[in-house]
Amino acid sequence: MGVQLSSENAGGRRIALVTAPRFSEAELVVRLKAGDEEAAHEFFDRYAARIRRFIANSLDAGTDDADDILQETFIALADALPFFRGDSSLFTFACAIAHRKVLSLIRTNARRARLMRTAPITEHSTSQDAGVNREFSRALATLRPEYREVLLLKYVEEIGVSEIARILRLSEHAVESRLARARKSLRKSLKE
Repeated sequence: MGVQLSSENAGGRRIALVTAPRFSEAELVVRLKAGDEEAAHEFFDRYAARIRRFIANSLDAGTDDADDILQETFIALADALPFFRGDSSLFTFACAIAHRKVLSLIRTNARRARLMRTAPITEHSTSQDAGVNREFSRALATLRPEYREVLLLKYVEEIGVSEIARILRLSEHAVESRLARARKSLRKSLKE
């Protein structure tokens, strides 16, 4: 066991015991590529906290998003390991994946925010049309977010099903099903 000094705590120094790594990084990479579960635990123990901290600082957000992206990062890392050439450290490779996941979340959230801002349709000119528009906006607002999102993509943004599938990372069939459920839910809400 080794000793690692951590940051000052209330004027004194805090000492934390850490275990020495069982594998060198090169050996860890070889074992990870071979699917060694012990190596996966070693990698997680060695790097998860640092990668999560990197994600949380990049997001400047709550723990749920950081935890979700950490999980997505580890899944993507497992898929990308066969392509790891060793030009950088494994930690750097994992942080690059985490960075792409963070950017993806930021883009998705920005896209959703834009869609929500465009949700109320205000192009109608008559007072009767304005009343219909308010009723439609109210009904749209009562829908589940995933229903509202797919309807806005389809009918406001005029995006095709295949492109919606790519945006939402769903199959085309799943998008079509969600659209059908969303339209049914909207009709029901408009009748109320």
